[in-house]
Amino acid sequence: MFSIKYTRKLVLPVLSLCSALLFSSCDSNDDSPSPDATESAYVMSLAVQGSDGIFSYYTVPFSDLMTGSLSAKGQGIEQSGYFDFTQIGKTIYSIGGLDDVNVVGISKNESGELKQIGNVSFPNSLSDIVKADDNTLIGVEMASTSDVIKFHTISPNTVTVTNTKQHLVSAITNLKAPSYSGMAISGNYLYLSYYISDPTTYATPHTDKAQIAVFTYPGLEFQRVIEDTRTGPIGGFNTKSGLIEDEQGNVYALSHTNPANGYSQVTNKPGILRIKSGETSFDQTYFFDVDQITGGKTISHLKYLGNGKAFAEINTAARNQQAAWTDGPLKSAIIDLNNKTINYINGLPEHAGNGRRLAALQEGKFVYMAIPEESSIFVYRIDTETNTATKGAEVEANFVAGISKL
Repeated sequence: MFSIKYTRKLVLPVLSLCSALLFSSCDSNDDSPSPDATESAYVMSLAVQGSDGIFSYYTVPFSDLMTGSLSAKGQGIEQSGYFDFTQIGKTIYSIGGLDDVNVVGISKNESGELKQIGNVSFPNSLSDIVKADDNTLIGVEMASTSDVIKFHTISPNTVTVTNTKQHLVSAITNLKAPSYSGMAISGNYLYLSYYISDPTTYATPHTDKAQIAVFTYPGLEFQRVIEDTRTGPIGGFNTKSGLIEDEQGNVYALSHTNPANGYSQVTNKPGILRIKSGETSFDQTYFFDVDQITGGKTISHLKYLGNGKAFAEINTAARNQQAAWTDGPLKSAIIDLNNKTINYINGLPEHAGNGRRLAALQEGKFVYMAIPEESSIFVYRIDTETNTATKGAEVEANFVAGISKL
């Protein structure tokens, strides 16, 4: 598996490649410019491994991602353990794992400095948080050790829980340990994608169909499980991008069953399914045949950009040749969900992922992303119109857990 000792409760911290990188953090070279909070729109969450093997995450503001060297240097907000970062609106949500199962909001105060908002704890680490509306977030608990799935309604302003709704796991499957892979809210429904993974061996013996549980929103009442045998289960271990939603409310479901992303077997071809806005069934007229279009490759990560386009990380190895739990080798591309086309990015090296949520920031036509290269990590600015990339600043960290703009 991945280089850091894996437990079912651990949401994958880093890949073997990133663990091998040796970077400094708070004691980095003095010639690295210090971030100026009043001028720093960009925010990076940098993971640095200590001599004890424990990671510390430094969420730090920067004014520029394209020049110089970026390091924590003891600034920003520090958190030790394991954390997953997702930006919703003007707030970054830090979702704790391992022994720290809290959720903290990170935003800016009137002086432009980073501040923490709230600090709510849960019995188990949240699998994810998504936006429901301007005043509501939905968090989900799906732990392999629990026989219930819990949805938490969260206030984004205070990061406090306003309501909790729970369902028995047996409502969506008679198999043990459904693993979270994606969540989307469209119209009057919440869609929850999952796959089955043995909590002891992590084997995935059930890969013959895609399954999504449908709940009402805002009532969060269970409706049904929808299935499709044209492809396998949706999403993969810890990528959290199994479901994406477009401006019209259509929900797209990504399936790859990659050994590199947690699957022990392969049954069906990789592809993307669609649920039309307001529907509770898969659209049988739509299938993005990823296997055919890529020549046998798979999409590992997906980030919706707008106007039917999405940023994709494509595994360049055939599934029968992928090394297990490696999240790579990856090549970046822009895909058109409507026209079913793929355009690879020029100027980016083939790379490994972090085995976790894709850390990428969209700013207009650009996407910013950190790419490991041999013994270094560099930011790249990707032009999604010309499909080209420009190399930027070097990052002093073991890996980048999040890139945001506040």
